[in-house]
Amino acid sequence: MKPVSHAIAGALAGAGLAMTLAAPAHAADDRSYNLATRLGASIEKCWIASKDPAFASYIYSPEPNASKGPRILLVPRKAPTGAPALVVEVVDGGNHVSVYGALATSTHAGRISADLKRWINGGEGCS
Repeated sequence: MKPVSHAIAGALAGAGLAMTLAAPAHAADDRSYNLATRLGASIEKCWIASKDPAFASYIYSPEPNASKGPRILLVPRKAPTGAPALVVEVVDGGNHVSVYGALATSTHAGRISADLKRWINGGEGCS
């Protein structure tokens, strides 16, 4: 099956980032899980494993079975059970990605938005 290109129709606004994606033809649960897995892999590779200074004080915590849909958390390294600094949540059968938390409105918000949009559209590179 060819990869599906997702169209972005959202932007950073208010307390977070909301993106709406065009729906591909396969099952909604698979779409949500596959998108969350792809986003998680890119977040892990580009922000965490690369030791990027912007994300050095955070750890990556995927939650593929969260009640609203799969999500990825960035939590403080020194307080891993504390409130997440960033939540990337794939909802509505993979048709919507919500991003919120302190990092979503920080000085890194523009980069977070650009990276996520690129990865949602199928890009794999790090910024």
